[in-house]
Order: sequence, then structure tokens, then C-alpha cells
Amino acid sequence: MVSVWAMTGCLLAGCAPGATPTPPKTLSPPPSPSPGGETLTPAYPWTDEAAVMNGICFEAARDAAGRVFVLRGAGEQIRFYEQADASGLCRQPVTRVPFDFSGGRVLAGLWSAGTGCTARHDVTGITRDDAARTLTIHLRFMTEGDCPYELVRPFWIGLDGVGDYAINLAVTE
Repeated sequence: MVSVWAMTGCLLAGCAPGATPTPPKTLSPPPSPSPGGETLTPAYPWTDEAAVMNGICFEAARDAAGRVFVLRGAGEQIRFYEQADASGLCRQPVTRVPFDFSGGRVLAGLWSAGTGCTARHDVTGITRDDAARTLTIHLRFMTEGDCPYELVRPFWIGLDGVGDYAINLAVTE
């Protein structure tokens, strides 16, 4: 569905009379070492909202791994939680944590699954195309270590100013 919206946005932007296409902005904010040697975390244009999804059990998160979710209102968030409950994968109803959707804020996220001792998502780039109304966050999912543990890592963020954008989280391993 994201690609359909992105294509529609591109077609509309390209078909507007007298419109000059604006190239997408690509940002690549990799962590950088400070003079003291420690790695600094770059500031990103979003808030970390992983805590909103803490009530989703491991089994439901593992089942949803790899799927991108973009929630644009409280009703969509409630339906998301109801679907998790209806899956029967969690022993108890999931804990519901409200998200502030005011001002057009968007809740977007996913879970990634792998095997190892630890897992993380690294942001490798951000592409925002205001003409096409698209935002893509490029992530690299990494597991480390030879542990035989099944890992599921969340990446959930709150976004401002992109309420009508097609949002994609593109994950590579």
C-alpha cells in the first residue's frame, strides 16, 4: 500500500502544471566518535516510543516481525491491540499504553527477529520526499554473538509533521 501511495504522490507532483520536482532529501546521520573516543548518538527527528508496545508479548511480536505498522489515530491503535489479543498468542490481554496522536503525530514501528546474544537496529539513512509525501527510514538489523537465543527487537517511533506521508521502515540485515 505504501508504494501505491508513493507512486500516486509522485504522479500528482509530476502532473501539476508548472511544478518543478523537488529531489528527496537524504540524510545519513551515522554515529560519530567524540574526541574522548565514545560514540555519540545522533539526534533523530522522532521520539523513541518502544515503551508504547511493551505490553505486546514475545510470541505476538515474533509473529509480527518484519511487518511495518503505521498508526495514525487512537482508533487504529486500539484495533492494533485488539488484533494482538485476538491472535491468541499472548496468555493475557496486552497492556494498552496510549500514544499522543495530537497535532497529526504518527506512531510507526516494527519488530525484527533473529538469533544471537544481542540485537539492535542501526539507522543507516533517512529519505524524506516532500513532493511525493514519503518518508523512508533505512535500518540495519544486527544480531551479535553465538548464543542460541531467539531475539525480537522493537523499533517504534513517534513522528511529527508527516501525518499525510507514506511512511516506510526499510530493514536490511
